[in-house]
Amino acid sequence: MKKKQTILSVSLSNGRLKALSIVKNTIGQSWERPGRLVSLDTLQDALEEAIHQTQFPGTHLAMLVDHPRLATRTIQIPPMLITDLLPFLERKVQQEKPWEGPAAWRYRIGLEARGKLHVHLDIWPQDYIDTIVHICQELGLSLRQLAPLSSLSESQLSTLPVEPGKGSILITMLEGKIIIVAGKDDGTPIWTRQLFPAQDWVPLGERVGTEVNRTIMFITQQTNLKFPCIWFWDDEERLTAGEIQPHVNTPLVPFPIKPDWNYWLWVGAMLPVNLPSNFTPTQVLQAPLRNTLTKAFLAMLGAFILIGVGTTGVIEGYLARHQTAMQTMTDQVTAIQQDQAQWESRLMLLDTKRQWAQSVSETTTPELEGPFLSYLGSIIPTQVILGKAFVERTQDGWNVELDGSTSTNLAATLFVVDQFVQQLADGPYHVSLHEDWRHQLLSQTATSTNERPLYRFTLKGTMS
Repeated sequence: MKKKQTILSVSLSNGRLKALSIVKNTIGQSWERPGRLVSLDTLQDALEEAIHQTQFPGTHLAMLVDHPRLATRTIQIPPMLITDLLPFLERKVQQEKPWEGPAAWRYRIGLEARGKLHVHLDIWPQDYIDTIVHICQELGLSLRQLAPLSSLSESQLSTLPVEPGKGSILITMLEGKIIIVAGKDDGTPIWTRQLFPAQDWVPLGERVGTEVNRTIMFITQQTNLKFPCIWFWDDEERLTAGEIQPHVNTPLVPFPIKPDWNYWLWVGAMLPVNLPSNFTPTQVLQAPLRNTLTKAFLAMLGAFILIGVGTTGVIEGYLARHQTAMQTMTDQVTAIQQDQAQWESRLMLLDTKRQWAQSVSETTTPELEGPFLSYLGSIIPTQVILGKAFVERTQDGWNVELDGSTSTNLAATLFVVDQFVQQLADGPYHVSLHEDWRHQLLSQTATSTNERPLYRFTLKGTMS
């Protein structure tokens, strides 16, 4: 049976802080801080007040955050091994972050279709996370969830009734931000779009309808998913289904329940700690378990000490009465231990040989030719005609040889080939090419084909 939770759920969006106390899976008191907006400088005081106002008796905390400094990106990349994907995403994060300083990031692979991966990136400033963790430590709180506000909408896809093989789309409005989430029939999110209702010259219903149409069109072109309806959380103050429906052909269906902010705070508290977008540091999540294990270890150690003292007295009395027999037994044990040591040494030698033979027979190298040639086809310049693409695996890595030609003048050919070489070096496969191709082009005389120049080149190098 799943343990009942006692947790304080907090949302912080646009400077407004709302809190809900949950005690053993029972909703307690809720509170919204009135007056001035909450920033990181005043967050500690605001959390202290939330604990007092909701009469929260526990230590666990879940925070759902929306802030202008928190960035969200969706990028499209070719398929690649996880060992190449993570360094590639790290470089992408450094390019995309809109601030100076270190960044923390989380990723989720969404739509996979037609040889492309769509990766959803959440990028946060590291100092923002560190400040929240420090505030929680000062207040004696155990941070269990620190995630973007959009996680609430994404989590609701799994609650919708969807037929097998169909897709689902949910439109929600959280703190003035419109979130469009699309998912598979099992509730897995594959596409998330966030809109701010800032374009006053375009009616909000028309803008949302346009974005929903684009989302449906894109996903249906990439996959076989069909969307029989669009689920919509009706916010009568800002946006209604009647304003959107004229701009979409798919029927809008009201969300099964009428959620308020207590509902969303409950959802945030129930999000799993292994959520892909949970920014809580691993060491913070593991701290309660470490503390419990430490206390248990100390208790067991004390018990062993007490038992050991009593056992020692009993053994000493027994040895005094049976000294001769114990001496004989000791000699026998010593001989057995010597035999055991010899056998252990032989077994270790045999095990080492077995492991070496197994590693030699089972070691394989993942195939790389297909993904690389697919990637090569997506970046080759239009001016280049590639006549040969050769990829060879060696003990030290991969050798690459590309033969091609251009029908442009020499200056343009040098520029295009140099740009192509740079793309290969900076791409996910890190192709390092020799520089002799430039000398090849400079030393040859253009061959005319139908009164157009023709320059041939050969690129050789390695792929790391």
